[in-house]
Amino acid sequence: MRNKEMEKRDLKKLCSLVIKWAEGAGTITARHQRKLSSLHISRKVALGVVSEADVASEEYLLKKMRKIYKGDNILAEESSYHSHGGKGANLESFKNSEWCWAVDPLDGTTNFLNGMDYYSIAISLMYFGRPVLGVVYRPSNGDCFYAYEGGGAYFLNMRDKKRPMKLIPRRNTKNIRDTLLVTGFAGEKGQTLLSEFTYFRKLVQSARGVRRLGSAALDLCYVARGTFDGFWESGLGPWDVAAAGIICLEAGVHVADYKGNEFSPFESSIIAARLPLFNSLLKYIRHGRKKRKSVG
Repeated sequence: MRNKEMEKRDLKKLCSLVIKWAEGAGTITARHQRKLSSLHISRKVALGVVSEADVASEEYLLKKMRKIYKGDNILAEESSYHSHGGKGANLESFKNSEWCWAVDPLDGTTNFLNGMDYYSIAISLMYFGRPVLGVVYRPSNGDCFYAYEGGGAYFLNMRDKKRPMKLIPRRNTKNIRDTLLVTGFAGEKGQTLLSEFTYFRKLVQSARGVRRLGSAALDLCYVARGTFDGFWESGLGPWDVAAAGIICLEAGVHVADYKGNEFSPFESSIIAARLPLFNSLLKYIRHGRKKRKSVG
């Protein structure tokens, strides 16, 4: 729900600006990917790897944001890790920030470092913890998804210069056996991995296909576009899901956590699919959770 403070920001106009920021960050990451052999790479405890490209992209984006929105908080993946040690409890204060940017400067770093093109830049503006604007950009092929609260979700390709295509809300009445799903999990997440394998095993036996591609932000956006029928994952950060989350919601995709609670980028799990398929996917996840508890 919009109020006077939100009215002060023209989200539609701001979307255009954020797309330019994402495109600029994409130019930086693409340049770094052309010289992979010389990149400095380090490891974040329990969270995977970070490269010079992640840092350079984030520095560029933070500079752009701070130049215009000096009073806003910024929750960016790499600087947040160093400031808060990647601990979720320390991120709680950002929920209460009036305006806060959630930034993933390079979602899909492992893909990026192996020369794969499936990675993205994800930028979201949150109002008291609720995403109200989101942009996800895939530099390798120009795919760009964006949305703002109440304005719908859109897809455009930055290279072909065609008009943006609105992602129309619609129902998905498929049975699980007819679906193509997408998910993610990583060994660095520790115990979370065991639970994810339980869900994965059940769904890979039931769905037509399950993919694991390595960028949660892109995965969710392709659910919004209809390429994939559904997505689930746990252990993600707000920067991973805030932008893609509002894109899904504005495209009519139902988004919640593993308990079925309303979407929040600060929750530790996420499921996304169009209704009524969402209900079937949630049942599989809940069944997997009960099975894990009974075994434990």
